[in-house]
Amino acid sequence: MNRNSAIRPRKLLAACALMGLALTAGPAPAQVRGTISGYVKDATDAVLPGARVVLRNEGTGAVRETTSSQEGFYQFLGLTPGVYTLEAELASFRSYRAAGIQLRVDENLRADIRMELGAVTEQVQVTAAATVVETRSSTLAAVMDDRRIVDLPLLNRNVISLAALLPGVTQVWAGSNSDSQSQRGGPTLTVNGGRRNQTYETLNNTYFNNPSRNTGLNPPPPDAVQEFRMQTANYSAESGRNAGAVVSVVTKSGTNDVHGAVWEFHRSSALNARSFFEGRKPVQHQNQFGAAAGGPIRRDKVFY
Repeated sequence: MNRNSAIRPRKLLAACALMGLALTAGPAPAQVRGTISGYVKDATDAVLPGARVVLRNEGTGAVRETTSSQEGFYQFLGLTPGVYTLEAELASFRSYRAAGIQLRVDENLRADIRMELGAVTEQVQVTAAATVVETRSSTLAAVMDDRRIVDLPLLNRNVISLAALLPGVTQVWAGSNSDSQSQRGGPTLTVNGGRRNQTYETLNNTYFNNPSRNTGLNPPPPDAVQEFRMQTANYSAESGRNAGAVVSVVTKSGTNDVHGAVWEFHRSSALNARSFFEGRKPVQHQNQFGAAAGGPIRRDKVFY
């Protein structure tokens, strides 16, 4: 075998690896669903055009910048769910800074900016944001964040099980993530009296239903999920197609901080009690284990 024929498979393998990285590591449009917008005003509620508004993702360091319009309006579209810091500057006014702004999946968040007269070197810092009340949409929806996903008990380690805690949701069946023989190929639920196969599910805004049965597929393990949002009524036309609920699952992404988890979920008949009507305890042995990690490849640029 000559030298060229030996090198060719290596080049082919390297090309396949690069293609895989290009498909998986690029910016994910599937997650860019949130919006932050509002008006820049002074102490008298007069709008302030021409203000420089900067939005920074506290996890990844990504920065977006815009200028308020003649009506004092600013807007940031296509934002990934996460925690943001909002800053604003305008001549003859103190600079403005608000940290810890939480943006959920598919959320249209309004954050007005109030600036005070003074030198630009002086700063008005908002340390506690007011409770956000959605006034621009009639959609009925609820969000399960990563804190509740990890802390609440999940019998089969399937985050869709938490839908049973939401109003109007009944008959939730969410099998184990690792069970390829799950009923109807994935989780099913009934919302507001609808059928089990009328729920539209997305993973990172990508169609995530079984095309043959129109039921959802099993999402990633809880430690890999950032949050999920369920819309049960009055959702917008972009979330149409099905008469039931719309379930949007968003996975975690890398940040400038290295984070990870290793887990093992164990169930055994030795730890269970026998019910009053059973002669003996049924045999059960379940072990689910795994790991997840994320962090920077290059800070503020590339993440895994």
